[in-house]
Amino acid sequence: MGSTPFRGRPTVAATIAVATALLGGATAPAFAHPVVPAAAETQTQEMLQPAPTSPTAYEFGETLAGLEGEELEITFLAEIIPHHRAAIEMSQLELERGVSPDIRTHAENIIANQQHQIDQFTRWLEEWYGLTPEEAMAQVPAEAQEEMKILEEETQMMIEELSAVEAGEDFDVAFVQKMIPHHQSGIVEFLEPQARAPHTQLRVAATAGITTQQAQVADFRTWLAGRA
Repeated sequence: MGSTPFRGRPTVAATIAVATALLGGATAPAFAHPVVPAAAETQTQEMLQPAPTSPTAYEFGETLAGLEGEELEITFLAEIIPHHRAAIEMSQLELERGVSPDIRTHAENIIANQQHQIDQFTRWLEEWYGLTPEEAMAQVPAEAQEEMKILEEETQMMIEELSAVEAGEDFDVAFVQKMIPHHQSGIVEFLEPQARAPHTQLRVAATAGITTQQAQVADFRTWLAGRA
């Protein structure tokens, strides 16, 4: 299956602008640190900032904007399934090592919500296109495959870093700092299928994914701010 030429394809800047509006002002590749007078307070604030959202996530969002129909759906589903699996893996670590009741509850919700979508998306790939997630990944355009490879490498590094953190409050902080950009990447990936997926079910699921992850990002940011 070949990629369909797309006239008027949005630039990375345009993709970031749309995502920024949905993310409440957070942009890639990094978050601005607040300016406070005391050096010690500044250092604490910086230590509690989320990790930056991967620029590759925005590039992948732009790639999705250049795809249509079946190719858009297959490419999106091939990426979002492993993306959700990584979120579940990080959330399971939070349940093993975290101590904050609020953050542990969020981890439980992430596992439930994203496993539900993984099951949906895997079933739809089979019903609509006769593909497994692995077969779908082999069919996506070369540009998307390269971006997905980078995202996978970055995600594995994130999980390895989280795995190295000892149990306790520090783990809660590390989990939140990494889950915020992970969710934001997911929101960017959901934008095109929400607007243009041929199947209504997928448009509805994408909207639900954006709404759920936006709410969790807001709660995580509030939680981090309360620790400053």
